[in-house]
Amino acid sequence: MRKFLSVLVVMLAGCVSPPQQPPAPEPAAPVPQPAAPAAGPSQAWVVAASRLEVRVFRDGAMAKFAHNHVITSTGIRGRIELREPRTATSFEFELPLDSFVIDDPAARAAAGADFSSSVKDSDREGTRRNMLGPALLDSERQPVLKLVSDGLEGGPRDYRARVRVQFRGGERTITVPVTVTEEGGRLRMRAAMKLRHADLGLKPFTAGLGAISVREDFEVACDLEARPAT
Repeated sequence: MRKFLSVLVVMLAGCVSPPQQPPAPEPAAPVPQPAAPAAGPSQAWVVAASRLEVRVFRDGAMAKFAHNHVITSTGIRGRIELREPRTATSFEFELPLDSFVIDDPAARAAAGADFSSSVKDSDREGTRRNMLGPALLDSERQPVLKLVSDGLEGGPRDYRARVRVQFRGGERTITVPVTVTEEGGRLRMRAAMKLRHADLGLKPFTAGLGAISVREDFEVACDLEARPAT
């Protein structure tokens, strides 16, 4: 978060009047500045398909008794306003938290050796309960996570997007690398990055006085396909 410091300027009045000064010259008329170029045509797109994958990793002295987890969702919905220049593009997405799937077997198999162990249904349910509970995502307070763009930089294909993440009744801003391509009447946005729990104001889950915990950093990958809005 940016922190702004306010400065209080105190003006002291002298007890003796200053000598008369000649009148100040009239200020020069401001030089007209050219208006900023208006954003060009825009086109609205809506999300037609999505896949989000989050990989979290075990930590702690007894980590061998825990699991790494793959969390997936295909529930992202929302709208993209594609503009020229492309850096004027904006988007707003919503992700219902109840769309998360914990440790889908196919997703774990595709994730590689770090996720090769099998996870019991009871462990999957426990992980889901902890993740959606008040200590982490707090889905009861706000069941839908929102992602709102706050500016794009770069291009013409690879961008850095400032994204406001709204959940738990609050908001955090992160920078997300985004690749945007358009082909065959489809718009595709892809992102892959590492985040820390602290980036979102969260504390990793721990148990047994920290003997088993979730690692501070985790991996996120998202792939969206959009079609023109009707």
